[in-house]
Amino acid sequence: MKQAKRWVWLLAASLGVLVFWHAGVGVFSREALYPYENAKVWLERTVWVRLQAVLSRARSAARASMLERDVARLRMALAETEALEAEVARLRALLDFSPPIPCRWQAAPVLSRGGTAAVWQSVRLAKGSLHGVRKGDPVVVPDGVVGRVVDVSPHTCETMLITDPNSRVACELETPGEGVGVVRGILYGGGARPAADPVLTLLYVVEPLRLRYLARDFEPPPRTRVVTSGLGPTYPKGLTVGYLLESSLESDGLSREAAVLPAVDMAALDEVFILTRQGGRHAR
Repeated sequence: MKQAKRWVWLLAASLGVLVFWHAGVGVFSREALYPYENAKVWLERTVWVRLQAVLSRARSAARASMLERDVARLRMALAETEALEAEVARLRALLDFSPPIPCRWQAAPVLSRGGTAAVWQSVRLAKGSLHGVRKGDPVVVPDGVVGRVVDVSPHTCETMLITDPNSRVACELETPGEGVGVVRGILYGGGARPAADPVLTLLYVVEPLRLRYLARDFEPPPRTRVVTSGLGPTYPKGLTVGYLLESSLESDGLSREAAVLPAVDMAALDEVFILTRQGGRHAR
């Protein structure tokens, strides 16, 4: 009997505990956990979001820096490619070069450039008397005439450019159509003059070449090609010298004078060709 009562009281106590837990302890426990759960949500919605934003910006900055480095490398590669393409085009032009007249010719690299105040009026070439080079040999590139050899040593030679004020070249115009005849003149080197600003003492402007003693009655059109006439012992006939810019009557009114733009960029010379004589005179 006592055993049965004990089990009844235990069952009643268990039911009481369950009722109490359901009624109050659950609410108490939820309230007790609320600050921690609220703090977790706040951390996720504020601190974690901001931390994610900072990390995202850091990753974006690192990626942008990497992309900038890649762009810089690509620009360098593009510049190298363009330089190689220009070098290939230059070498192809040299390989395809064939003088317009039958003669012996040999390639020569430019060793140095001479002249005053950064204006190059002569160049030194890596070919000399041991290679068959002689004084007076013309020097050309695929674009046209560069100058003539004025001094020779066993392994080098000095070349006066046609832009030198002391240069003289017998030339003629490539006249259009028939009935005009041959128009010849003497091409004088233009030299150089100081820049307009006296402070910039190292900057000089190369003057156009001057083609003098042209026939007064014929006014050649601009961009007329000027070629060597073959008169004289130095330059063979038919080599391009430059292109006519404009012409006008000389002060005495007896002949015409023209400004000529050189066909060759003298500042960009790296390799040239020396035309060597045959039998004391260049073949024509």
